[in-house]
Amino acid sequence: MEAVIRTCWALLLYCSMIAAHADIAMIAPSTTAQAQKFAQMLEASLKDTPVPEKVDLLDLNTELDLKKYRLIISLSGSPLRQLIADDRLPEGIPVVASYLSKAEHRQYKSYVTSAVYSEAPLQRQLALAEAIFGENEVFGALVANDASALVSADNLRVYPIAEYDSLNHALVELLGSSKALIGVYDPELYSAENIKSILITSYRHNRPLIGPTQAYLKAGALASTYSAPEDVVKRLSEVVTSGLGEQGRFPASDYNPYFSVGFNRQVGRSLNLLLPDPVEVARRLRSQEVIQ
Repeated sequence: MEAVIRTCWALLLYCSMIAAHADIAMIAPSTTAQAQKFAQMLEASLKDTPVPEKVDLLDLNTELDLKKYRLIISLSGSPLRQLIADDRLPEGIPVVASYLSKAEHRQYKSYVTSAVYSEAPLQRQLALAEAIFGENEVFGALVANDASALVSADNLRVYPIAEYDSLNHALVELLGSSKALIGVYDPELYSAENIKSILITSYRHNRPLIGPTQAYLKAGALASTYSAPEDVVKRLSEVVTSGLGEQGRFPASDYNPYFSVGFNRQVGRSLNLLLPDPVEVARRLRSQEVIQ
């Protein structure tokens, strides 16, 4: 009888270990409190779906056994880049990337099954500018050189810096014929070194910056659309459910359809602008994207 009891306990322990096993590996540059919270949020969002998987948050700088997982999630581009460089991505296991820019995705797309881009599409930022100033206004965008990937719109003029003798020359010409500067997601163009000069020049011409991300609101941009961590988790949950569920197909890499609108009201007051309700603007922009 005692042997039977021991066997039963062993089976129960084995079953509990199986139940506790995580099927999703989330790789982060480091396991910070912020990364831990994000992993917990994703696991909680999957709880009531057809794929209530557990999520292991793994430090990139530790020994990783990724072959035992059904799915690998890269939390930003740096872990993915390092895993590729170290040849540590196991074959046959899908990889989903979050907080990956579209430019990074083009570079690593052969390794990525699906991605949620970190930035907002330029069309969304343009729509935000239209919501503030009106659809009949003309707006401008600076680009480093190649404008072919940008959205085509009658009221958006593109200024490739490579065609001018300086960034400032291109910016001044843009501001002279545009209602606002639409920030293209380009960390080099909108670097810490450049952003101060861009903002000072823009406000000297009484023209604001829209975008390119929420971080620039604190620096002095007027407005931006952005996806909060909750928005990223919501989209990631859909991607995981689609890929690991009955459908068995991961969606194509794309921008996050879930987002909010943020304003720098101090900048708005300095420009004598009456800014609309950000919640209502975000709702309208989302409705427009669904229709399109």
